Amino acid sequence: MARLTRIQHEGIPVKDLERSRAFYEGVLGLKTLPRPAFGPGLWLADASGVPQIHLIVSQADVPGTDARPDPTARHTAFLVEDYEELKRRFEQHGVRYTEATNSPARVLQLTAVDPDGHVLEFQPAEHYGDSIYTPGFEPQED
Repeated sequence: MARLTRIQHEGIPVKDLERSRAFYEGVLGLKTLPRPAFGPGLWLADASGVPQIHLIVSQADVPGTDARPDPTARHTAFLVEDYEELKRRFEQHGVRYTEATNSPARVLQLTAVDPDGHVLEFQPAEHYGDSIYTPGFEPQED
């Protein structure tokens, strides 16, 4: 069976690479990774190399700068070690976000948009502890 093991990277089409770089580096704290000469773009990750975000200058449609931070839209979710600090950074940088404080999943959730309107979700890492699984889920052996 061809089993998916994990997400390797998230490819995000962008219109203005420097504006997106400022958000992903300056607000989220990711760092630039080495990248082959594919054309205009940028690969980013934290110091461990994950999560990897690949910003790709593209003619593909993007949600747009007027997109709302809608948790029901297509989105990428991240765990964050200092949830309150991220919220402060969003406020300092004028990032539009919403916060779910009483989610049925019983975890705080920040939902924000990047400069091109891509929806991003952030949850406190401590909710998961050392598990990579959603609390209450245990994988079954095949």
